[in-house]
Amino acid sequence: MGTEPNKSQFWKDVKSGRFASMVKESASGQALSNSLELYHVLKPLFAEVDDVETVYGIFLDAKNHILAIEKLFSGSISSASIYPREIVKKAIQYKASGFLIGHNHPSGNTDPSPEDQSITLRIGMAIASIDVAFHDHIIVGDGYHSMADSGWMRNVRERFQTLTGLNS
Repeated sequence: MGTEPNKSQFWKDVKSGRFASMVKESASGQALSNSLELYHVLKPLFAEVDDVETVYGIFLDAKNHILAIEKLFSGSISSASIYPREIVKKAIQYKASGFLIGHNHPSGNTDPSPEDQSITLRIGMAIASIDVAFHDHIIVGDGYHSMADSGWMRNVRERFQTLTGLNS
């Protein structure tokens, strides 16, 4: 009985965005080294509004320390429009050397859709053209899917290299 009010308050704090604000404020200067860490950073941000797709970007310095975490786009229950141009503008604004992106699937299914794969490729092409490393795109739902862990990000880099003739 004694822990029930604490659980209730905890859930209220999660849903209010209080934890999301805490994550954003305390993340600056912290390093990320794998997709599980990225998932743990992003998961509380999606709890604030869990019935629409929301897209967050994490901008990194040359040592993969977080410069900023920013909500970039939000949409409906099944989609969000993502504009690579706006991501490029933010990367330049933060003087980022690296970039990560995450979005949620309110359905809970973390399988990437063809649209998820297509936008990852488009973002990868745009961000690579300004010499910013695109490390990962994760989908958060009932667990998460990392496009880096699945090999998709390597595919994006290889396609950029093939198109440009660069070996970056």
